[in-house]
Amino acid sequence: MTWRAAGHGAADQGALQVKELTRTLVALEEGPARAGAAARALAALPAEAAVRVVAALARSGQAGARAAMAAVGQALVGPDAALLYDHLAEVYAVAAARDLLEVSSLLVSPPARRAWVPPRDHAASPLANVTLGHKKTMARTHRDPDLLARLAAEGDPSVVRELLRNPLVTEPFAVRIAARRPIRPETLRLLAESRRWRTRPAVMLALVRNPYAEPAVALKLLATLPAAELAEVGRDATVHPLLRATASRLASAKRGAVGLGCEP
Repeated sequence: MTWRAAGHGAADQGALQVKELTRTLVALEEGPARAGAAARALAALPAEAAVRVVAALARSGQAGARAAMAAVGQALVGPDAALLYDHLAEVYAVAAARDLLEVSSLLVSPPARRAWVPPRDHAASPLANVTLGHKKTMARTHRDPDLLARLAAEGDPSVVRELLRNPLVTEPFAVRIAARRPIRPETLRLLAESRRWRTRPAVMLALVRNPYAEPAVALKLLATLPAAELAEVGRDATVHPLLRATASRLASAKRGAVGLGCEP
């Protein structure tokens, strides 16, 4: 795909770029292929155009735009992110100068609202003497929600990956994991990276509202949420202030788009 000027004004050209990028991305399978295409497309755009396109995607409530915006978030942290490294400083500068919080917030990494502190008494855990291999097997095959919750709380990445692939894990249980406090930030990051769960709004809403979530992870999920859920995040005093501000900005923008008849 070639990104080029087509003789339109800036607004018309921006709208065409948004539609073209959305159409291209949603035609690809969700995952690395879509994220890689998003990275290549943004890297090919001048900073001004990249900011304009990302801001428009973030403000839209359309399903296609939300899917495209999810790919943009994945592109910023995935294996194709290197394509964007030399571009991001300029993109951030443009977004900050225009007070486009929905774009600039994607490029920062503030500390979590609450820091996770490892428990001191590991021996007290009922899983203390269970081997890592056995834990991975339990995570992959068991259906006991209490056992799975304890495995998730321990947060060993190799165990959590197996747990999130367990076909017996339901969406309500995934929400329970995402909402657990305290919890290792790594566990929440793996949940956000899971192809199975990152497209479930209820799971992602619980993750975004978890004060132990890394803001750099949560901020990239905000634009994939509907306006009502964004408004909830904006009112939630337990989440990071930048998350609240960005969520409120996006909620207003998405509601405004509906009011103008720009959404289905």
